Amino acid sequence: MSLDSFLYERRFELIVLLLVAISLGTRFYNLNVPDTYYFDEVSFAFTAGEMVKGNIHVWEGWPSLGKAPKGFNYEWNHPPLGKELIALGILIFGDNTFGWRFFPALFGGIGTLFLYILGKDLFQSKRIGLFAAFLYTFDSFGFILSRVAIVDIFLLNFIILASLFLVKYGRSQKSYFLILSGIFCGLAMSVKWSGVYATGFLATIAFILAYYIEVYGATGKGYSFLLSTFKVVLKIIIFFMIIPPAVYFTTYIPYFLAGPRLLDFIFLHKSMFIYHQTILWTHPYQSPWWKWPLMLRTIYLYAIELAEDHRYIMLMGNPFIWWTGCVFFLLGIGQTIRRQLPSLAFAFLSVFAYWLPWALSPRKVTFIYHFLPSVVFILLIIAYFLDSLWRRFRYGKGIVMLYLLAAVGMFIYFYPITAAVPIADHAICRYVWIKGWRARYWPPLREEEQCVPLINKWF
Repeated sequence: MSLDSFLYERRFELIVLLLVAISLGTRFYNLNVPDTYYFDEVSFAFTAGEMVKGNIHVWEGWPSLGKAPKGFNYEWNHPPLGKELIALGILIFGDNTFGWRFFPALFGGIGTLFLYILGKDLFQSKRIGLFAAFLYTFDSFGFILSRVAIVDIFLLNFIILASLFLVKYGRSQKSYFLILSGIFCGLAMSVKWSGVYATGFLATIAFILAYYIEVYGATGKGYSFLLSTFKVVLKIIIFFMIIPPAVYFTTYIPYFLAGPRLLDFIFLHKSMFIYHQTILWTHPYQSPWWKWPLMLRTIYLYAIELAEDHRYIMLMGNPFIWWTGCVFFLLGIGQTIRRQLPSLAFAFLSVFAYWLPWALSPRKVTFIYHFLPSVVFILLIIAYFLDSLWRRFRYGKGIVMLYLLAAVGMFIYFYPITAAVPIADHAICRYVWIKGWRARYWPPLREEEQCVPLINKWF
């Protein structure tokens, strides 16, 4: 095989490798900026550092309140796996900004590869997987959350992998993929309790798949209906009701090695449950679930104004990708129903499964970063439609290329306020397009100088 033939045969894989390199490069470039704790790093990164030091207070729950240094908090109201991964980075690279942020950046970068494989396997199309990976690489939302030492990017990757192995089970009918899906569901639960949404949703889909594959297939081979059904139910119980909690419990091994006993473990979880049930405080950057897809409220993770140094990190998605994604999402609902496309239906159900529970959650203080797991499945839906344009329309390839270039252009335009690049005084106003994008908690401008949003009359 000639070199040209080899490159053509492997063109998708080579482009994906390039995207992974770009994704890792953008996430690791200037990773030490800001050069101190910011946003919830004062809880997650600080607690991870204290874990490395063997500080018992990080495991105490409510009794640890008030024991942390001023300006910091012991983070105990989420499971430990995310903090343990951050702590691993600190162990390897030291208790510094690079150490705190190494594994979030790594997970954020390789998420490009994971999403490519999921898109490829789900839709049986390398091109769809490639488009999804491209959009993920240049979506500001995942980019920002990969460069701060909090745990949401870990949750996202484990959900992607749990979904991937469930899809592989559906394609191959090999049960060990269900085991892997259950393991990654357990890892997602061990980062944040919202990983339970993934476990419940994927367990339901796994039951439907297994019932269709194994009950109908088995009864045709002489097996009884009841026996086949029992085997499916038992399999789902083991893979999604036993394995995930077992994985969850395993992530607490450092906790028990630090000294606490089983009663302390129970008390800690009771404290975690009460905390999330009874949050009564409000936050200037909180937003309800229905605002997230349109990105009507963003968060300033970091804002500093010095004489000649104005830096901001505004947590936002790529507006072009998100707003066109809303259009594709609405168009796709009808197409999914009309054409009965199981793969597209899975992507839509995944968006709802990780989004709508927040509408019913007892926790009333919610933020746009809770939308992260749903975003990647919206990217898959966009990729499906881009592939349709590419294949079916005369000028489809040109339209798709323009779409992808526009996505890159929007990522570059907003890069200064997503990566704390120094900008001129009042330059932040160029990026404030709607009212909900103005700063509230760390106001970069005095009240009388607040930016006038470009689309203020609408939002």
